[in-house]
Amino acid sequence: MIYRPVIVIPCHNHSDAFEKFAPQVAVANLPVIVVDDGSKPVMGRKLRRICTQYDFKYIHNWPNVVKGRAMAIGFDAALSAGYTHALQIDADGQHDVNDIEKFINMSRAAPDAIIVGNPLYGADAPRGRVVGRRITNFWVMVETWCRTMPDAMCGFRVYPLNETVRQMRRLRFFRMGFDIEILVRLYWARVPVVGCNTRVIYPADGISNFKMIVDNFHISLMHIYLCIMMPIKMILRWCKK
Repeated sequence: MIYRPVIVIPCHNHSDAFEKFAPQVAVANLPVIVVDDGSKPVMGRKLRRICTQYDFKYIHNWPNVVKGRAMAIGFDAALSAGYTHALQIDADGQHDVNDIEKFINMSRAAPDAIIVGNPLYGADAPRGRVVGRRITNFWVMVETWCRTMPDAMCGFRVYPLNETVRQMRRLRFFRMGFDIEILVRLYWARVPVVGCNTRVIYPADGISNFKMIVDNFHISLMHIYLCIMMPIKMILRWCKK
């Protein structure tokens, strides 16, 4: 199989943060698709200018359709352009872009797998975020019966596009639960999951699109749904062995 990776970056009002690490993304020497998911006009114009400067493909989506649907737009565009794998990195500056090469090398060595970031937290990590991830990772362990599952909320990943797009058609939760549900569904579909340690940064001036009440409510509903579906999916998974 010819291995053709592309970087897909969803962005909603993070053009200031993206501008700071865009040069490092460009140095990775990979094609880049940026999905502007309903940013404010001033942010959108800045994002378009950055993409033009570095020859990134810019997709403008209006109005905002939340992260999961923005990723679906990016994945569809990547697959249509003939790419085989998509490296997802968020635009808020929390991911260590110096690890792009490491992620791609791991994906190239295991092209059927999804490569998932395992966050290494520093002292700047908000305690609430760390605790919340631990709770979600517990439920993902229940939903997959897998104790070695990497962090389910890290948005730094490399996806095999064919199977990912197929599973995207089955998603039910597209807000901040997207990263969790697509990982669980890929595991149910017998896609190998490989963890990759990576540093997570919380910039002092960082802006989060996470809505504490609404997104936690949607994530809770998603876990209830996945737990209900889990017995059927796991039985089907075992039958394919």
